[in-house]
Order: sequence, then structure tokens, then C-alpha cells
Amino acid sequence: APPPPAAAALALGRWRFVDLPLNETLFRCFVYGQAPYAERLRLELRVPERRWWRIKVRGLAQLRDWPALWLFHNSARRPPLSAAAFAEAAIANGAPAEAARYAPRMPPAEAVPLLLQCGEASAARAIALANKDKNPELLRRVSAHLGAAP
Repeated sequence: APPPPAAAALALGRWRFVDLPLNETLFRCFVYGQAPYAERLRLELRVPERRWWRIKVRGLAQLRDWPALWLFHNSARRPPLSAAAFAEAAIANGAPAEAARYAPRMPPAEAVPLLLQCGEASAARAIALANKDKNPELLRRVSAHLGAAP
């Protein structure tokens, strides 16, 4: 007899994922530490790469597994998601310091607001000063955030 599909294998374990959409099932696999089952489902059901990345980022952030999230971000030469998606997941799960790690991999127009949101005003100001000729709005934004003149 052929081995049972991954969906059936999930029902055999401690958790049952019945009547859930595929995205939620994959997400819960990560949250409950069942990443191999999620990977198996992904391959069997041909989940698109971009969707897989979004689900995995959300799941790892929910677990607060920051080293795994960082490794996942660095696992592809050109990830299908921007660094902003990883930073947003970290912020959504209460880890602004972790989110700030992704700022150097973002364009200045995205990095400055992220750093301000994370409470890293000095780093945001440094990026804004380095890019003041190309994008003077960034420096104004930092100044407004700090409540000072540019």
C-alpha cells in the first residue's frame, strides 16, 4: 500500500487539522513544530513559492524563532519576499529589535520608517543623512519624528 498523504499523516499525530484552509494548515504546522509535515504538504499540493514564503515567515515569527527566520531570509540568493515582510512579521510579534536587523537589506525609503518604528532613531538618522541628496524627505521625516529641526 502507498504511504498516506501528508494530510492524512497530520491527522494521525497529536493535532488534527480538519476543515482548515491549506494556508492555515501550513501555518499551524509551523506553530506546532511540525515543519517537516508542512514541507511535505507544500510539495504534494504544489504551493506557490511566494505563498510558501509568506506562510513560513508568519509561522516562524509566531514561534519567535528569530534565528530560523534570519536563516530562512538568507537561504535564497534572491528571496521572493522583501526584507520588509520579515521585519513586519517581527514587529507584529513584538520584536522590534529583531525587525531592525532587516533594515540594512532594505532601500533607504523603507529602512528609515522601519527604524523609526523600532525606536532606532539614531540609525534612521544616519541613513537619512547618507541619502539626504537623493531623498531629502527622509531627513525631514526623522526630524519630525524626533521633534527637532533638520
